[in-house]
Amino acid sequence: MSMNRNFITAANIDLITKGMFHELADTLDVGAITGGDAIDGYSITALPVAGKGVRQGAINISMTRNLAQDFVWDGNPDCGIKMQVYNLAANAANEGAVRGIDIAARNRGTNLSWCNGGSINARNDSGKTCYSLVGIQTRLENYGTLETEAVGFDINMSIQNDTGAPIKDAIRVRNTDQSGMSACNSVLAVSNTSTNGFTYLLDLNGLTAAAGTLVSTGGTTPSNHVGRLRIVMPDGNPAWIPLYSTSNE
Repeated sequence: MSMNRNFITAANIDLITKGMFHELADTLDVGAITGGDAIDGYSITALPVAGKGVRQGAINISMTRNLAQDFVWDGNPDCGIKMQVYNLAANAANEGAVRGIDIAARNRGTNLSWCNGGSINARNDSGKTCYSLVGIQTRLENYGTLETEAVGFDINMSIQNDTGAPIKDAIRVRNTDQSGMSACNSVLAVSNTSTNGFTYLLDLNGLTAAAGTLVSTGGTTPSNHVGRLRIVMPDGNPAWIPLYSTSNE
């Protein structure tokens, strides 16, 4: 049964969520859509009323593998949401793009306690056994021609009008375990199974070397090192890590 994109409306959404979705799963088809700012695919609009936060979500997908439904293991997991975006078009050079998912959280009102772009949790309950637990896993692959860059994790911060003197961290790593178990092995673990590995552990080429900032070329013995990295000690005081060139080793 072919379905028009206008099928999902406030009037009949209950029919899908209360039994029909199982039958429609293979037949919901948007068809040809146009680009630009107009919404031409499936659209769900929710308007919360005054009261508590809608913590269950405007869209709520739940999947439970029950006790008697054991895996026939082939290496594939149960997946709550799976999205695939392909480009098969022969675009002009340096034109066109694909993005698997696009999410924005934005405060356009007066006050918010917090604004969070996304929250992901992986948990193994007490008394259960899991052989691997990973919060977020990404993989970057290229088997064709790559012209400009390959970046596994790109963080872009633009924190303006911070009159409240907030803490501003690009990456924050915390250990909040209260069970008294052994410490986590490392804050950053680097390895490679490739033949080429990595050229540098850190690339600071984009930073400005100036005294009093992250990287400084000054010091009490500048003839012995080419620069210093500024860190904060556990007591809150700043300290410097000297950097030596290969000629000084």
